[in-house]
Amino acid sequence: MWYRLSIAFIIGLIFGSFLNVLIYRLPRRISIINPSRSFCPNCKAEIKWYDNIPVLSYILLSGKCRVCGWKIPIRYPIVELLTGLCFLLSFSFSNSTIEALTFSALAFSVILLTFVDLEFMMIPDTSVVLILVSGIIYSLINGSLLVNLITSITTFSILLLVRKLSKNGIGFGDVKLFGVSGFFLGPIGSIVAMMIASLSGIIFVIVPLFMKKIGLKTKIPFGPFLGWGIFVTVLLKPLIIRLFGF
Repeated sequence: MWYRLSIAFIIGLIFGSFLNVLIYRLPRRISIINPSRSFCPNCKAEIKWYDNIPVLSYILLSGKCRVCGWKIPIRYPIVELLTGLCFLLSFSFSNSTIEALTFSALAFSVILLTFVDLEFMMIPDTSVVLILVSGIIYSLINGSLLVNLITSITTFSILLLVRKLSKNGIGFGDVKLFGVSGFFLGPIGSIVAMMIASLSGIIFVIVPLFMKKIGLKTKIPFGPFLGWGIFVTVLLKPLIIRLFGF
C-alpha cells in the first residue's frame, strides 16, 4: 500500500508542475504547447530540466530564477505539493485504480480552477470539461450514470435560475462547475458539497469583514470553495451515504 501511495504522490508532484504551466498560461491565452518548454515569466529564459524538478528545484534555487534572479512565487511549490497530496488522498479513498484516476482528475481540475479563479475571477473551461469527462467515467464504473445525469441537469438548472434571479450574483462558471459535478456527487452529495462550500465561504469572508479588511461589495470568488467542497464530498461519499441512510 505504501509503495502505491508513494508513486501516487510522486506522480502528483509531476502533474503539479504541469498545473503551474496551465495556471499561468490559460488565463493569459498563451498556448500550452508553444513554447513547449517552461520559461521564466520575468526574463523569458527557457527553464532547463534540472531547474524544473518539482519542489526540489525551488529549494535548490532558493526560490529564484537562475538567469535573472527573479523571485519565484511560493505558489509554484505549493501547487506541486498540494497536487501530490490530493493524488495520494485520491488513491487512499478509492476502491479501484480507475476510480482513483477519476478522483485525481477531479483534484487536478479543482486546483487549476482555484488558483485561476483567485487571481482572475474566472473558472477555466478546461477544469469544467475535465470534471465532466472524469465524472461520466466515474458514474459508468459505479452504475449510477442515469441518477447522476439527472442530478447534473437539476443542479445546473437550479443554479442557473439563482443566477438569473440574483442578476448574475453567481458566476456562470460556478453554475457550469456545479452542474458537471453532479456526475460525481449524486443528489445527496450535491447537497452536502453545497453546504460545505457555503459554510467555508462564509467563514472565510466573515473574519476579514469583521476586521474591515474587505467591504460588503468586495468580490470574492466562490469557485475555490465550491471546488474543494466537491472534492471533499467525493472522498467522503461512502461515509456521507451511511450517515444519511441512503
